[in-house]
Order: sequence, then structure tokens, then C-alpha cells
Amino acid sequence: MFDLLIPPLIIGFVLYRLNILKKKHIQQTIQWIGKVVFRVYNYTQKEYKKGKVMPFRANNPTIMKTNNSLPSLPMKKTFSTVKWFVLIFIGLVLFLILNPFVNIDAGHRGIIFDKLRGGVQTETLSEGMHFRVPFFQSITQIPIRTQKIVFSNDSSGKYTRGQNVSQRSQLSAASSDLQDVYVDAVVTYHLDPVHVAKIYQEVGTDYAAKKVTPKVADSVKTYTAKYKVAEILTKREEIKNKVFADLQKNLEKDNIILEDINLVNFDFNKQFKAAIEQKQIEEQKAEKEKYILQQIEISSQQKVKKAEAEKQAKILEGEGIAEYNKSIQQEITANVLEYKRLENAKNAIEKWNGSYPQTYFGEGGKNSPIPLINLQK
Repeated sequence: MFDLLIPPLIIGFVLYRLNILKKKHIQQTIQWIGKVVFRVYNYTQKEYKKGKVMPFRANNPTIMKTNNSLPSLPMKKTFSTVKWFVLIFIGLVLFLILNPFVNIDAGHRGIIFDKLRGGVQTETLSEGMHFRVPFFQSITQIPIRTQKIVFSNDSSGKYTRGQNVSQRSQLSAASSDLQDVYVDAVVTYHLDPVHVAKIYQEVGTDYAAKKVTPKVADSVKTYTAKYKVAEILTKREEIKNKVFADLQKNLEKDNIILEDINLVNFDFNKQFKAAIEQKQIEEQKAEKEKYILQQIEISSQQKVKKAEAEKQAKILEGEGIAEYNKSIQQEITANVLEYKRLENAKNAIEKWNGSYPQTYFGEGGKNSPIPLINLQK
């Protein structure tokens, strides 16, 4: 029985030397062989107890009595059963080693490398189970789903979290006024499913490092250099649109489809940031002083306008009084004055208490007072 195990062991050794059979396959094979031998041995022992087969011992007295002849028919049947077990086991081992089926994961395409048909084939395998020719065909899976490259100068890694991040890099550029600019950006893209075999043949699986990353850096540096630092901070959306259009055109040449690029943050060196901060402080002080002067000027203008308004009011008031007096003077006549004099004299007589006045004003009170003498005394 054990002679039947020699061919698969030889085949396994040859496959191992050809680097087709891995160590893990050898370990699994040894485990399976042990299980099969153990089960065959148990089966034989059970059949022997039932009296159907002979035990596997050379010094068995029953076999010795047959003058070393071959075992009886039940023993041959047992060997036949063991042979089928071994053949089935060998078939399973070869099936697992050769692995003629391949499964393409979701969001991937299978690239066929055929040794008989000249290498990489233009047709690709879609998602699901497919058959391949062992030893002559190898399948490489290439993702066609959305992939992401993160350019971050932040050591905290807050932009690098998440799945499908194919690469993480740093990106620096320079402004038109020769200041260092550190850019945090996130780029999303995917491979053209129609030309994925061509990408694998010409670029390989490290297309992100060979194609996407250098072209992103080139586009960002090209358009960042056209703006000053102050403009970079205020015209981020404009820079993004120009970088996107240029990068999209360059990646299409390599059958890579750009989905989006986000310029998350612009940063500068410490000295320049300190200078910007100091400049902002000075500008804020200047704005504050300007505001104070404007308030003083407004207050002065308000006072001037108030004084002018008061002056104008007084002028108008004086003109009104003068006009009033003029109108009164025009209305006063000699008869009116005589009437007023008599009315005043009447009022004085009515108020007289019987005592004589001490002085007298002649000519209607225009002359100096004249003392009066009381002759009754």
C-alpha cells in the first residue's frame, strides 16, 4: 500500500523544486496523507474484526499456512479499496496544487499572462470565477475602483485615514515671490477598465508611484508658482480648477481617469508665518488708528454742522425779530400812542391811593423828574 504513496511524493518534490508547490501546501499535504492513512488503517481493522480481511502483518499465521501465497480475495478487495482512496487523494492534491480556477474580487479585473500566447493578453477577466490553464497561465488582479492618494505635511495623519489609500506622500512647491509652500491635497482616481491590461503591461502594479504622484506634484508646482503667497490663500478654488484641468489631461494619456483633487491646506515655513503674523498685527493696528481718526473726523464734522445749524437758527431768529419789530413800528401811529397814554393814565388814576406823588415828569415823562411840595403842610 505504501508503494502507492511514492509517486505523489516524487511529484510533490519536483513541484517544490520548481517553486510551484509552496511550503504551506507541503504541510497541508502531509496532514492529509496522515488522515487518509489513519482512516484506511481503521477501516482495515474493522473489516478484520468482521472476518472479511487479513491483518497487515507479515508474520500472520493464517498467511503462513498458505505457503506464502497471496492473500485471499477479501485481502485483494481491501487493496483495491485502498488504491482508490490513494488515487482520489492524489487527484485532490494535484487539483489543489494546480489550482485551475481563479476568483476575481469585486472592483477588480484579472490580467492574463499566457506563456503560450505571448505574454499579457488584451482581454481581461471580470468579477467572479474563471478557469485558467495551470503552469501556462497566471492571473494578476488589478483594482479598477476609486483609489486615493494623500499628500500631507501634517504628522498627525488626519488626512490619511480611510480605505483605498494607495499612497501617502508629501508635496511642496514655491510661490511667485519665492516662498516655500507646503500643500496638503487629496487625489481620487481610477483606472480605465478597457485599458487596464495595457497599464499593467507598460507600467505594472505601482502605477500610483510611477504616474499619478509625479504628475500631481508637477501640476501643483506649475500653477502654484504663478501666484504670490497672498493670492494663493485667497484664490485656492481658482488654482484647484487649473490644476484639475491640467492633471486630467495628463493622466488620460496613461489611461488613468482623474475623479477629483482637493487642495485641503496651504502651509508655509515658520519664519514666513511669523512675518505674516507680525504684518497682520501691524495692519490691524493701522486699521484701528484709521478707525479712530475717522471717528474723530466724523465727530468734528458733526460739531461743525451743529454749530452752523445753531448759527443759522440764530440768524433766522434775529431776522424774524427784526421783521417783527419793523412790522410793529409800521403799524404804530400818533393816535395809537395817545390812546395808550390815556389808557395808562386811566389805569394810574384807578390805582391811586389818595396820596400825592413826590416827583413829576413833564412832557410825557421825557424830561427830568421835578420834586413836588406839599403846601398843606
